[in-house]
Amino acid sequence: MEMDSLSEKNLSSTDSSSDNYNIYKVLEDLKDIDPWEGLENFDKSLMDWAEKVPFGQSDFQNTYYVVNSHVTPWRQMRQAIMELQARTNAVQKVTVQYKRNLNDIARIKHEIENEEDEFQRKDLECQLEILYLDSQIWKNKLKQSKSEIEGFMRIIKQRAGDVPVEEFIKQFDDPEIVEFEEHKYWIARMAKQSAIDLLTTGRIQAGNLESMLQMTPEDQAAVTDLALTYSTAMNHSIGKFKEAAENKVEGMLEGRPAEMFDTAGVFTDYVSHNIDQRSLQSSDKPETGS
Repeated sequence: MEMDSLSEKNLSSTDSSSDNYNIYKVLEDLKDIDPWEGLENFDKSLMDWAEKVPFGQSDFQNTYYVVNSHVTPWRQMRQAIMELQARTNAVQKVTVQYKRNLNDIARIKHEIENEEDEFQRKDLECQLEILYLDSQIWKNKLKQSKSEIEGFMRIIKQRAGDVPVEEFIKQFDDPEIVEFEEHKYWIARMAKQSAIDLLTTGRIQAGNLESMLQMTPEDQAAVTDLALTYSTAMNHSIGKFKEAAENKVEGMLEGRPAEMFDTAGVFTDYVSHNIDQRSLQSSDKPETGS
């Protein structure tokens, strides 16, 4: 496997002079402490790779479940900018922490060179290994923050278009624009939340009703109208989907006994292959047959 060739490359970096304390060095140290038997090259390579990979949020997640958690374009853009701000601050802090970490490494190395006591020297070497581990953590955080900044910048630029930066910033700096957009946002948000109540329980629940009644009568009317219109349209469409699904399932399960389904297989296969056809087919089942 490709991982095997990768492990051979990584094994060559296990000499004590390299500035890291990777899994290969850990395994060497464990031989005298608690040997870890049975690890294959694949296992070691995967562990070594996993240590160095930052698992940040995907563009899909940031687009649909962070930015699009808001219901108006202006608020969505504002959220994207807030996320950009948070990650910019993270890059700033991580950069300082990483610089401090590198300075600590240099200092400990200097102390090791001048330390004559073997026990104190060993203690300093252990401190150095911990600093190498910390160094990898800061590198991962830096990569993750930079990657997510680039992702949010893509979202912002895609939605902003070719608007000059001054004009773009104005919509978040101008108090009149902010108040106008906030007014629209809260009507839309309250309508969405109320519509969800209507779809799930048939009535607007106390919390949303309390919030809605704090608005002006005109805004209350707008929220109620939009919530009822949207929930009614959704119910109408869901009814059509339900009718189509009943016909589909009747044909799929005709002549088959009562049964349950491989939940993960069904949903994974659907989102992987059958979005257009919308068929309920488990990924570990053949597409045809009894």
